[in-house]
Amino acid sequence: MLRSLKLLWYSFRKCRVPEKGNENVIVRVVAASRLCVIPMTFYAVTIGGLITWISGKFNPVIYLALLAGFIGAHLLDNLINDYYDYKRGFDDPNYFRALYGPHPLLDNIISIKSIELFIILVFIYDLLLTVYLSMTVTPLIAVLAAVGVLVMLLYAGIPIDAKRLGAGEILVAIVWGPVMVGGTILALTGEHTALQALVYAPFAISVTLVLIGKHLDKYEQDSKKGIATLPVRLGLHATRRLASSLAIILPLMAAFTLAVYEKSIPALIPLASIPVAVYAYRILSGEKPREAPPGWDVWPLWYVAGAYMVMDTVGRTTLASLLVYGLNIHGFTTASWILFIVSVIFEVYVGLKLFTYQKQ
Repeated sequence: MLRSLKLLWYSFRKCRVPEKGNENVIVRVVAASRLCVIPMTFYAVTIGGLITWISGKFNPVIYLALLAGFIGAHLLDNLINDYYDYKRGFDDPNYFRALYGPHPLLDNIISIKSIELFIILVFIYDLLLTVYLSMTVTPLIAVLAAVGVLVMLLYAGIPIDAKRLGAGEILVAIVWGPVMVGGTILALTGEHTALQALVYAPFAISVTLVLIGKHLDKYEQDSKKGIATLPVRLGLHATRRLASSLAIILPLMAAFTLAVYEKSIPALIPLASIPVAVYAYRILSGEKPREAPPGWDVWPLWYVAGAYMVMDTVGRTTLASLLVYGLNIHGFTTASWILFIVSVIFEVYVGLKLFTYQKQ
């Protein structure tokens, strides 16, 4: 039982099966559906939820309903992309997607019928939630939902292949910014301000950085297949400069936008993640090793791992800052200071741990 839980946790964190030929079906499904990237959706919805909590308009039931709907849509998007890339011949046993983790169709883990059933269930749930919120809060919810669906289709290549036109990275920022965070704020309060958008902009860009890192990792294969992602269009060196620059800029940007919104000390929490940003900068600015460094257990993922570190720390510190600020606003001053100190110590610890690993 304990071993199964460890395998399940590993597949959730790494999007891969730890042991070749592992027969645990649940572990294989978790890895193949790429549940490891769900934290970025949790960050997005929760950032929106905390912004509404600070203003005193938070509704936990609606928040949880939105979280379930967006997570379902995220998983569905992953499966649809795998399905269409498989059908069009892009995903084959030698392509990057099949090398870093199990593929739901190539490895016969999830049947097409199961994917179709999941599509129906998620579509019905999200449609009902959209209709309810559009009728009870604001019709703009339906507009954002339509944008989300359109982006999902375009990213999958319907009717045009936006991902292979170098536009996928921009679409991702739209979904994890205005659609998810903005949609959560709108659904909970019925309004949305430019100042609120400023708060979540660094996080939305950090999700784009993850996609840039992923496309950097498969740059050579995409170039040969004629898949013109943003890195292929910009070139390897230019994209690395862009990605490594964002690694440093985004935590600073998060601190700045939070300072504009909060005008208080909790806005400084993202600055504690600079060591993580520097570590990610070294990964994103350099050449990819020919083989996995000792202890690097997500190979052949390299650039995307560095990018994910940035997204994770920007999302985490933004949440911490908003929570500390909100606790203080609502009169929990002592708790807010304790959380502030713990958050700063934790971020510094994570950064030091990374550099300790690098020296080994």
